[in-house]
Amino acid sequence: ILYVLAEGAGTAQARYRLQIAAVDGRRPRTLYSSSQPMLSASWSPDGTRVAYVSFETGRPSIVLQDIDGSNRERLTEFRGINGSPVFSPSGDQLAMVLSRSGDPEIFVMDLKSRKLRRITRHPAIDTEPSWSPDGQYLVFTSDRGGRPQIYQVELATNFLERLTFVGDYNARARLLPDGRHLVFVHRRNGVFHIAWQDLQEDRLLVLTESQLDESPSL
Repeated sequence: ILYVLAEGAGTAQARYRLQIAAVDGRRPRTLYSSSQPMLSASWSPDGTRVAYVSFETGRPSIVLQDIDGSNRERLTEFRGINGSPVFSPSGDQLAMVLSRSGDPEIFVMDLKSRKLRRITRHPAIDTEPSWSPDGQYLVFTSDRGGRPQIYQVELATNFLERLTFVGDYNARARLLPDGRHLVFVHRRNGVFHIAWQDLQEDRLLVLTESQLDESPSL
């Protein structure tokens, strides 16, 4: 498991550690330590690298790091938002959110050439990208319709469609391995739940009944 350990957060002695451990929490090992926060850590598909957001320079930057400690590189440190890094299924691309042009937009970086490709172009907040299992699509959250909803974009054509219509807030979507089903955060009657949706039959099922549910993953 990969996680950030925060000690003394909010104090002058604050320390943040990016750590990996066995699934039972044993044998923790620190990959990076800083007096500044780290967020949004994610694994590469082969488990040899991680990407995360670091505030070590005083503003957010996206960092790529080998877990054996052999290489650590800041990929982006533009003005504004540098966030939500997530590897493609093949591991050779990284989706992210940058506000280098003003509004938060979805970008994809080729990890071999380090070239960036801008995916969305809209004066709204586009964030929380996630890959389809085949690497041909990204799903993401956008408020371009007035409220946060989930959209999908085909990378080859830039064809974009809205996926969620039930509820006034749907966010942080993750596709199941079959590419047909979606799990996400869904607000109903002012309460946040985790929901599941069949994209072919347009069926939605609320999975949880507690008061504040967030960040589903698969």
